[in-house]
Amino acid sequence: MSPRTKEQFEKIRHSRKEKIIAVALELFAQNGYQGTSIAQIAKKANISKGLMYNYFKNKEKLLEAIVEEGFEKIMELDYGVDKSIKPERKLKKMIDETLNNLADNFQYWKLYMALLIQPQVQKKIERKFYHYREIFIAAMSEIFAALGSKNPELDSFLLGTQLDGLALNFIAAPDDFPMEEIKVALYNQYCKSKRKKRK
Repeated sequence: MSPRTKEQFEKIRHSRKEKIIAVALELFAQNGYQGTSIAQIAKKANISKGLMYNYFKNKEKLLEAIVEEGFEKIMELDYGVDKSIKPERKLKKMIDETLNNLADNFQYWKLYMALLIQPQVQKKIERKFYHYREIFIAAMSEIFAALGSKNPELDSFLLGTQLDGLALNFIAAPDDFPMEEIKVALYNQYCKSKRKKRK
């Protein structure tokens, strides 16, 4: 058998790291961050405890990687940076993509939310949470300013808060969640109302 190439090693390493993160997210959500050990994660991921430390220095670094992955998944959504798209279309697209992502990746976000609401976790991710929230508010503020909002930052904060609340409600009762109606209501509230005021 020929030796593995550098690219193959990188692929294996990336795959193993993703598996560790997925397993840790599941166990943290089910057993709590404090109630889950590195040994438990290693066993479920089918790797040695020693090898775990080649990927993550400690449990806190693993938690940081999980939290960062979730925020990056959100930030990968198109928040309207394309200057050629009208602000009304940008806002509608952002609302649609955010809620569609929630539905399309339900199991992931269910575990992720269960992790984030743990008090011990909230303390550890507070700074990172504020950092990503600032990025979201800055991007959305540009859209609301273009729509003629008198207070773009406040509108951005309110929309973000509503989306957070909607996410929790969707995860709690997905079958009773009127997804399409909510999309239209948000669009009317934050886009059409601003456009009317601007006229």
